[in-house]
Amino acid sequence: MSFKDEFQAGNAFPAAGAPFGVDRFSLHTALVVAFLVLAAVAIWPVQASALNQEGGPFETISAAALFAAGLAALYRFPGLKRLYIGVVCLLLAERELEADIYAVDSLPFYVLNGLDVALDMTIVRVVLAVVVLGGLVWHGIPTGWKAFKARAPFLLVFVLAGTSAFVAQLLEEISGVLGAGISELMVTRLFVMEETLEMFFSIGILAAVLIGWPKTKTDETSHEQIDHPDMR
Repeated sequence: MSFKDEFQAGNAFPAAGAPFGVDRFSLHTALVVAFLVLAAVAIWPVQASALNQEGGPFETISAAALFAAGLAALYRFPGLKRLYIGVVCLLLAERELEADIYAVDSLPFYVLNGLDVALDMTIVRVVLAVVVLGGLVWHGIPTGWKAFKARAPFLLVFVLAGTSAFVAQLLEEISGVLGAGISELMVTRLFVMEETLEMFFSIGILAAVLIGWPKTKTDETSHEQIDHPDMR
């Protein structure tokens, strides 16, 4: 598919879809489920805290979703200028897991500790910075603008995921500022809500990567011609 065809998304979105072409039912269902989960952890923060501890289910889901998003991005979006997508997802996945929660002589500890050591090396940081910043300038910003104009479905999912991360960071800042001025129960509530929103962010990033740019009719027709060649 040519660069021009990739962004000719005007015919790719059904009129019955929600804004940015996302299916209304799927979007509304996901938002309702997310709201119910967030409300549940806010109402029962003490019980939910067991799910949000280091190495717990929510953090594991977050790391797994980001790791899957990184691998999917490397497979679906090959090329140097789009390498930053997979790299960022994998770095976020590594950030979600702490080596200290595993036994010192275990394989997960060696892997995560080795990654931490490697990421602390100046040369590695420089290379990653070049890949990420270069990719954003070369591909990310222009593509984001084209996605906005084309009302690409993945952009809406990406924005919702980013909003979850922003609110999670805001809750962390609020908890830090208020500190001893709030009850222990409220501190726990803010903590579990923050971790839950971070899990939503990770799942949203995976969904955005999997959705990607929609195929245009031109692209679909070309694939059909390849899959079903004229045998006359």
